[in-house]
Amino acid sequence: MEVIDSIVQFVMDIGGGVFLPIIITVMGVVFKLGFFDSMRNGLRVGAGFLGINIVLTMLVEGIQPVINYYSSLGDGSGFTVVDIGWEGMSAVAWSTSFALVIVPLAMILNYLLLKARFTKTMDIDVWNYFHVIIGGSMLYYILALAGVKTGIAYAAGVIYALGTFVVVLKWADWIAPRWQKYYDLPGTTCCNNDTIYLWGINFVICKIIEKIPGLNKVNMNVSWFSDKLGALGESSVLTFLVGLILSVITRQSPSNALSVSVTLAAAVILMPKVVSLLMEGLSPVSRAASKYFKSRLGEDYEINIGMDEALCLGDETGIELVGIMIPITMIIAFLPGISMFPIATLGSLIYITCAASLFANGDVFRNLLSSIAIVIYKSYINSWMAPVATMLALQAGYIDSAATLVSGSTTAEFNCVLVGLIGKVLHVW
Repeated sequence: MEVIDSIVQFVMDIGGGVFLPIIITVMGVVFKLGFFDSMRNGLRVGAGFLGINIVLTMLVEGIQPVINYYSSLGDGSGFTVVDIGWEGMSAVAWSTSFALVIVPLAMILNYLLLKARFTKTMDIDVWNYFHVIIGGSMLYYILALAGVKTGIAYAAGVIYALGTFVVVLKWADWIAPRWQKYYDLPGTTCCNNDTIYLWGINFVICKIIEKIPGLNKVNMNVSWFSDKLGALGESSVLTFLVGLILSVITRQSPSNALSVSVTLAAAVILMPKVVSLLMEGLSPVSRAASKYFKSRLGEDYEINIGMDEALCLGDETGIELVGIMIPITMIIAFLPGISMFPIATLGSLIYITCAASLFANGDVFRNLLSSIAIVIYKSYINSWMAPVATMLALQAGYIDSAATLVSGSTTAEFNCVLVGLIGKVLHVW
């Protein structure tokens, strides 16, 4: 057990930015790219991934004065759940004994499903396997509390996790053509569990808008603004102005206002560049993987590399809407029935707004309505799932006491919500 704990801790300590280059290098060698070419590609992927995290950190730190302003509006009354975000929930998942059981089994299963032509997605984003790990872990503890024998509960958790992994692979197959075309990410797809509710809600909202006369004629994408306003409508300039307006609303000092505005504009400029760097490393691996499987499965069989939705964070519309969604998210937090103060959610809004551009086709209006609907869904589900998330965090040793409830964005994913419903049926919580 100590060996397992040490390996899990090692994976957690190095993080995705270091873990991904190792995986890419190994894959490159397997697909006959040569060791040093594979290492070069892995390092580029690592540089791109770390670059994305650096820009995200810069963005969150830059808009922190605005977040602090809205945070100060709530005196804490009514908010009984601490938002630990996806970061906290990922640490909980990797802290469970399921981590080193599910990860190798999922990788083997993925390969077998590729060989059987059941899926076209090769999920190499091992760090984000925590999404399936956490669902299996939750089910195990729910069943154990319901009185199911330990061995049966554990087996059920592993099988459930692998089952949701297969669902996400098929989802990634379906989303791949649209993902590649809109975000210009050839040979890749996205296979994180959270994208099912992100793009599911995005799809429904955009379909509804298309059915409403008048609204279906609205088309305000990035190019529309630049065509109408010239340089004033360029994305970085618009984002800078959004930052200024947001700063005035939140009563920032002149220095803070400039810092917020320049940071937002810089994120619009830098994010596409670091994403393109990541793609420089992924593209050769994607082509090599496709060639490898075509030689074994036929020339008509394309393989897509499954990655994190972080690849879509270069979307200009999504970055522009982050500033607008901050006050809206705070207003949503005060709706009846919501008990989680969205402090971590505010820092990760860019994931929502950039993802919501997919079915909105970059349209600001459709993206905004989709983002609002997603935040409302997340806020209610995260609050509802807090007892289950807290139980898991306590069992995994992430927290020492269940006196304070915790939750995070991961609990809104379909695999976690299903476990929550099972727990209700079994009267566990």
